[in-house]
Amino acid sequence: MTIYRLQTGAALVPIALLAMPFVEFSAFYWVAARIGLFPALFALVATSFAGAWLLRRLGGSALARLMAAFRRGEPPEGAARESFMVALGGVLMILPGFVTDVIGFVLILPALIRHLGERPQVPTRPAGPPPGGRADPNGKVIDLGEGEWRQVGEPPR
Repeated sequence: MTIYRLQTGAALVPIALLAMPFVEFSAFYWVAARIGLFPALFALVATSFAGAWLLRRLGGSALARLMAAFRRGEPPEGAARESFMVALGGVLMILPGFVTDVIGFVLILPALIRHLGERPQVPTRPAGPPPGGRADPNGKVIDLGEGEWRQVGEPPR
């Protein structure tokens, strides 16, 4: 005869899933009592849109870090954890409810701090004329030598 024992954490998951609608309704009622029904509804919709935007914005960079770790041949523990946390946090923020929004935002916060701390990558061109003194591929820069140009009268005004 085999006896199965559930771990304490595994037993709490179904209980938490059953209790979550009641917790969310209580939180909504509390917020709506403080700020009003329509502002509370607006806040629910706004946090859902914010979660979708954060998931799209941070999910791409987290996935790029994960793929870069794979390309370098490094174990992707940190990148995989960050990707999972961003995905789970974004989904929790999209779901309606203030409690899931707070949990989702806490999960996304480390990736958001990392994203805000990064400097934007701006392509740069070396200073000075292009090599050979001719136009670049876009035709924007032309560097002429002494005998290659002549001055024409003033342009019409």
